[in-house]
Amino acid sequence: MARYLYLLLLLLIGSGAVTYIVFVIRFYIGWKRLSEPKNYKKLRVSIVVVGRNEAKNLPRLLTCLLSQDYPKELYEIVFGDDNSEDDTEAIVNRFIQEGHNIRYIKSIGRDNVVSPKKLALNKAILATDGDIILTTDADCIVPFTWISSMMSCFTDDVSMVAGYSSTLIPVWSKAGILQKYEHLDFALTYMVLGGGYTLGKSWACIGQNLAYRKSAWEDVGGFSKIWNLMSGDDVNLMQLMRRNGHKIVFNFSPASFTHTHPVKSWKQFINQRSRWASNMKYQLRFNPEFFFILFSMACLYWGGIILMFINLKLGLVVFLYRILIEQIMISYSHRHFGVSARMLSFYPIWLVIQTFMLVFTMLLGQFNFFVWHGKRPPKRRLNASNNI
Repeated sequence: MARYLYLLLLLLIGSGAVTYIVFVIRFYIGWKRLSEPKNYKKLRVSIVVVGRNEAKNLPRLLTCLLSQDYPKELYEIVFGDDNSEDDTEAIVNRFIQEGHNIRYIKSIGRDNVVSPKKLALNKAILATDGDIILTTDADCIVPFTWISSMMSCFTDDVSMVAGYSSTLIPVWSKAGILQKYEHLDFALTYMVLGGGYTLGKSWACIGQNLAYRKSAWEDVGGFSKIWNLMSGDDVNLMQLMRRNGHKIVFNFSPASFTHTHPVKSWKQFINQRSRWASNMKYQLRFNPEFFFILFSMACLYWGGIILMFINLKLGLVVFLYRILIEQIMISYSHRHFGVSARMLSFYPIWLVIQTFMLVFTMLLGQFNFFVWHGKRPPKRRLNASNNI
């Protein structure tokens, strides 16, 4: 029995190793052939922001949004308030009274739905007039070129444009381990996702920087098929569009990159990543290829560690193999996401933490052990999720 388990372990590690190197090679080819779509049409844009108790962040975000280099008459701002209990409404109304093209949509009934954010987002989108829905979070900072850059990717055949978002670290040397880990982890994750986009594969995205045609959103039924999933208003919506044949691209231009503040504690970080990982179980149905890649990576990561307790030398070979492959991928993709050599010097620490953090948050996510916007996911599986 032990022999068969050992052979199974080697098989899983081997499949993970082969999958990893195959995709890293394909990513390299994809990066070399990368050509971004260019649209010169000026489209009507509705910037949709949903927030709850974001009074301290809203003035900065709204100022950024009102300072865009895009024609003022071609974009509006719609804020969906997820039943805030602070001065959010007063702040938005102050900007409205100053004559800015901003609309305030109050969302109530958050206690009666699984995902209050989807409820607020849905109401806000229904109130928009634009052809393109452009989303970010209330605690983000966007460059003045954001709208123009994102719209430049909307050629006639493109339905969704995903963008990059990173954490703000003014001085790298003064940042703590958690802040450095979060920043580098996000960048390395997008090196993999970005590689997928170069091959025409849309695996994941983030609502902090995402744009899609309102007509495409309506075509997939809005959020109706994912209404009873607490999170995933971005990544699961992307998969619905992909399955409906809508073309999805990624904006690699730094002119489109948004920024957000780093988390303040490991507890907050684990909760966030567990929430993101909770969508993995739906990816098996949404996008089996991406699920297979995630599973293969987990086999390689943890298989190597387990193997060390059985055969130390062979286990170390597997671990070093992983490092080598990742370094190859980093070498040709890091510049696309503004990762400096100084940041990459943190890689050894990231490697140790990530090996355990990945599996830990993945497990928490599958059992819905996280809190979002003050709510926990339902313990029982709801019928509407079967529509996926």
